[in-house]
Amino acid sequence: MTITEGQIVSLDYILSIKDGDVVESSKEEGPLEYLHGNGEIPEGLEVALEGKAVGDKIELTLQPQDAFGEYDLEALTTVPRSEFPDDAEIETDQWIQVGVQMEDEEDDGEFEIEMRIVEINTEAVVLDANHPLAGKTIEYKVEVREFHPATEEEIADRHIHDENCGH
Repeated sequence: MTITEGQIVSLDYILSIKDGDVVESSKEEGPLEYLHGNGEIPEGLEVALEGKAVGDKIELTLQPQDAFGEYDLEALTTVPRSEFPDDAEIETDQWIQVGVQMEDEEDDGEFEIEMRIVEINTEAVVLDANHPLAGKTIEYKVEVREFHPATEEEIADRHIHDENCGH
């Protein structure tokens, strides 16, 4: 049996910036588990894992467009400091939930996204919606631990049902 769409996959991994530091690994974070074919991991990694079996190992270098995307300057936004409560405890590199209003042909309404605070001054707060690894070439070292078919409910809900899923 090999990895195909609709399977829950568990990986041991090391994620690092090309020619740089380790960003995270299963030694610290525990195994990476995801629903294959659901776009939960970078597309380049998911494609490389298709057809792999338990015990298979891969080493992979991904360019930004195949990993966490190019860095997008339009994902930076400046918010007046007055939009934050006076007693708000905010600091640089902190991630916050921000309400975003969408008004286009496909979607109309408000939703929340995570943004990182990159600058704070008396007049404004600069927020960044880019993934922290956007624009970076990354390297994965991965070993397939195990995989099994997802339940119909997991496929319908498009995520793994575990102790963290909330339903």
